[in-house]
Amino acid sequence: MSNLRLKILKALLRVEDGSYSNLLLDSELKKIEDQRDKGLFTEIFYGVIRNKLYLDYIIDSFSKTPLNKMDKEVLTGLRIGVYQLFFLDKVPARAAIYESVEAVKMILPNSKKGAVSFTNGVLRNINRKQDKLMLPDKKKNPEKYLSVKYSYPVWMVKKFIEQYGMEKAEIILTAGNRRPEVIYRHNSLKMERNQFLELLSEEEIEYENTFLDSFFKLKKINNPADTEVFKRGGAYIQGTSAGLASLLLDVKEGMTVLDLAAAPGGKTSHLAELMNNTGQITALDISAKRLRLVEENLERLGVKNVKLKKADAVQYKDEQQYDRILADLPCSGLGLIASKPEIKWEKDQSVIKEMAELQYEILNNNLSKLKNGGKLLYSTCTLSREENQKIVDRILEENKELKLLDLSQKLAQVSSLKMETENKYLEILPGEVDSEGFFYALLKKVESD
Repeated sequence: MSNLRLKILKALLRVEDGSYSNLLLDSELKKIEDQRDKGLFTEIFYGVIRNKLYLDYIIDSFSKTPLNKMDKEVLTGLRIGVYQLFFLDKVPARAAIYESVEAVKMILPNSKKGAVSFTNGVLRNINRKQDKLMLPDKKKNPEKYLSVKYSYPVWMVKKFIEQYGMEKAEIILTAGNRRPEVIYRHNSLKMERNQFLELLSEEEIEYENTFLDSFFKLKKINNPADTEVFKRGGAYIQGTSAGLASLLLDVKEGMTVLDLAAAPGGKTSHLAELMNNTGQITALDISAKRLRLVEENLERLGVKNVKLKKADAVQYKDEQQYDRILADLPCSGLGLIASKPEIKWEKDQSVIKEMAELQYEILNNNLSKLKNGGKLLYSTCTLSREENQKIVDRILEENKELKLLDLSQKLAQVSSLKMETENKYLEILPGEVDSEGFFYALLKKVESD
């Protein structure tokens, strides 16, 4: 067992150094055979990342040594131990402390025996005095209270309160700490719906329907990329909010479509499926490595109508005029915290301004490629008005030939969601809808007289 805690400790240190949690977790789980160990690894690994600020608050409350004076291995080991003490009822306190201390002992050199004793002492102290932990006063300092309780940086808490009010902000914060869902999109280019559902049944994969007809929420699945239906191209792993973007773009067979930021290929392949492999989709990405990933996905899914191009969308030149443009652009990602919890710790407020400028530059460079009567969908997976509503407002102000379309009718056609569209935009908030946070705006180029 201590070996499992050691693996978790090493993996968490790699996330601290910049590794993507979801990719790292996939690679680590492949090395573990026992299903219970897989489950425990996932629980502690994601639990520590999600609750890092809260765990540090607890450690800091019971340790005489400041956090910044601790070895990173010791601090990570303490987080693993405290997470188990506070969140995992099925792990006895004695085992949680012993296994965490052993992991620290195994990763540190013999010359640091004092650090191992320190880890043991702090964890035992916390276990004895758990009921004495005091959170910041909610009335005197609501931002600090929410920051600690839900483990988010204060600047992010303030932003959510400022934009949505206290009640909605707390709903968003709560939803961001839930385990992410695993969703299969049925890919009709490779198999009929009946065959897709039969394969799920054969592999005893339980599922629930979602607000999108061809998207299915899976229950209790260890590796969704290791099933027969996935390997045969009948399924793609994609969130419902991401899937909604392609549906709102309103593509038809035979159209020309420009996808400005294609990787990893989920929306590109979905558009190809909606167009029944007709017409042509030109799909851009700035990274050759990410384009190879798109290519692999398109091949597995049987997509034939996509032309991939390595290009920076800020400078991309193209004389062609397109019926549709998908501008699902890079963003701060504040809507994806449930599935990528490290976003909380990797981003600061400056990223919002940087992303907003990048989004504006990409849109500004590509609006001329839209045909008269053509439509452009702008979408992001973030909850920041600077990157969402304000960008669209700026684009509309500067381009009088563009008109903002009301998405409510299209939303009713493609989904079972019952939502009000605010000023014609659509914003999905985690917790209010059982999905990732997303923003959508559909623009139409009005035909000139």
